[in-house]
Amino acid sequence: MTIGNPRHSVVHVGLGPIGRSVAAIVATHPGLRAVAAVDPAYAGQQLAEVLGVPDERRIPVVRSLSEVETRADIALHCTSSSLRAVVPQLRQLIEAGIAVVSTCEELSYPWDAAKDEARAIDLLAREHGVAVLGTGVNPGFAMDYLAVTLSAVATRVDRVRVVRRADASRRRVPLQQKVGVGLSEAEFHRRVAARQLGHVGLRQSADAIASAFGWQIDSYDERIEPIVAEHETVTSAVAIRAGDVLGLHQTARARRDDAVVIDLDLTLAVLDGESEDRISLSGEPDVELLVPGGLHGDSATAAMVVNAIPRVLMAAPGLRTMLDIAPPHPWSSVSSMQPVSASAEL
Repeated sequence: MTIGNPRHSVVHVGLGPIGRSVAAIVATHPGLRAVAAVDPAYAGQQLAEVLGVPDERRIPVVRSLSEVETRADIALHCTSSSLRAVVPQLRQLIEAGIAVVSTCEELSYPWDAAKDEARAIDLLAREHGVAVLGTGVNPGFAMDYLAVTLSAVATRVDRVRVVRRADASRRRVPLQQKVGVGLSEAEFHRRVAARQLGHVGLRQSADAIASAFGWQIDSYDERIEPIVAEHETVTSAVAIRAGDVLGLHQTARARRDDAVVIDLDLTLAVLDGESEDRISLSGEPDVELLVPGGLHGDSATAAMVVNAIPRVLMAAPGLRTMLDIAPPHPWSSVSSMQPVSASAEL
C-alpha cells in the first residue's frame, strides 16, 4: 500500500442490500474510488444505475470475478454468511493480490470452528502479501469486539454477558426472512432443524472473546426459539398473524470449569422500538455498557466495512480478525492514518 495515495481503488463483490449500502458510502468517500463491481443479479447494468447515484464513469457490473480485468487495492466482499461458500471467491481475490474486507460472518473468527479453511486462507494471503478481514456489526463488533475493548478498564474479567435486542422491522427484508418473521411456529422449528434459519455468528463471537481472554472453552451450547405474536402485527414487508412468528431469541453459552463464562443473548424480532445493546463484564471491577436504541445492524455493518479499510491495508499479510487491529473509525484519506502493528491487541 502506498500511504501517499489519496484514493484507493475498490472492487465491490456482492450488491445485495449490505453490498449496496457499502458501495453507496464508497461512492462519496474522498479516499476511495470504485473500479469494478461483481454480482450476477445486476450483470450488464452500470454500478451507478444499481446504486441510484450520479457517476460520469461507466463501471459495468459483471457476472463473476473472472471478468474483472482492472487491478484494485481492496475488495469489499458482501456475498454469503457461509465460509465454505465464499472460499473460492476469497481465493480468486487473494491470488489477484487484492486485500479483502468481508461481511462473511463465519470469517470473522474462524480459527476454532473452521480451522482448515482458516489456515488455508491465512497461508494464501501471506503468500500473496495481502490481509483478509471478516467483520461487521455482529459478529465483528456488538457482541464481541466491543466487550473486549470495554475490558481495557478492568484488571480481571471472569464472565462476559452480552444482550442485543434489535427491531427486525427496521432491518432489510433478507434479515427478516433469516430470523423467521411471518412464519408459522411449525415452519419456524422445521427451518431451524434444517439449519435454514437463525443468526450466523454467535459461535464466532464466543470464540473471539475466549481467545482474547485466553480461556479454554470446555463446552458450547446454542439455542434458537421463536417469539410469537399475541396479536396481528403489520410491518413494511409482511403482515404477521396472531400466533405466527415475530422473530427469534437465540442464545449461546460457553462454559469453562463447569461455569458459564460467555453468555450471549440475541433477540432479532419485530419489537416496536425496544432495541438496545448491553454488555456486562463481571470481574475486577464489574463494568457495564448500555447503548439505548441499539446499533442499527445494516448501516453499522456498512460503516464498519469502510472504516476498516485503512486497518486492513496497513496490516501484515494473512487472515486477520478484529482482535488483530486497532479500532476502526471514520477517515478521509489514508495519509491521515498512522500505520498500526498487526500484532496490536486490545
